[in-house]
Amino acid sequence: MNTKSTILKTAIICLFSAFTIDASAQSISTIGDFTAVNGNMTSVNQVICTGKKIHLEVPALAGTTYVWETRFASADGSGTGTALAANTGTFDEPAALAAGYYTYKLKATNTSTGCSEIYDQLVFVLPEQTVTVTAPSDVAACNNVSETFNFTSNVTNNTVGGLTFPVTYQWFTKASAGTETAVATGGTSSTLALTSPTTAETYEVYVKTTYALKSCDLVTSDKKTVTVTNGPTRPTITIAGN
Repeated sequence: MNTKSTILKTAIICLFSAFTIDASAQSISTIGDFTAVNGNMTSVNQVICTGKKIHLEVPALAGTTYVWETRFASADGSGTGTALAANTGTFDEPAALAAGYYTYKLKATNTSTGCSEIYDQLVFVLPEQTVTVTAPSDVAACNNVSETFNFTSNVTNNTVGGLTFPVTYQWFTKASAGTETAVATGGTSSTLALTSPTTAETYEVYVKTTYALKSCDLVTSDKKTVTVTNGPTRPTITIAGN
């Protein structure tokens, strides 16, 4: 039986190494950014959201059998592999995997000749990012005076293996007796300058983030409170000439 194994070309390995020497410099916002770092990352479908189980499937082809044999926790298939459960070209991971690169080995066999070949499939699991909000020390206002409150978000755990994955932002407010409302003006940056509401009530302020590279489940920050109270109302004034 003639068995051949496909491996990454030396030139690609060298290119990958050159790009990853300064790991802190790598920011991945698009699939093009990913391809520049690793030439085998060419589709956003290879990017798996945190907490999701990897699904691999090969379309049926007459005269050919497929088996996903092994998984390696590396970008080039190096290291100790993990044997996969028996399958016939469709494989589902039983649980979500930790963030990072994974190389899967697919064995294809021509049933007429018995010849086979091993193909590599690279995927990347995104890290589980978190976001918190820092609020100003004074978050109280009167509804008859316009004030501006400055909030700052802080995203962490969005870096793995020397790759940093920027996020997109959407800020929200939610009145205690209402539904959440997306902040329209300036609501899509990492900071928020919020003009105090004019209705006396308690409001929650928070931000939701997802990766710029791939829209995964939204991550919601902790919630800060803004309290707006009633200012004085104009009294009825009696004017008379004495």
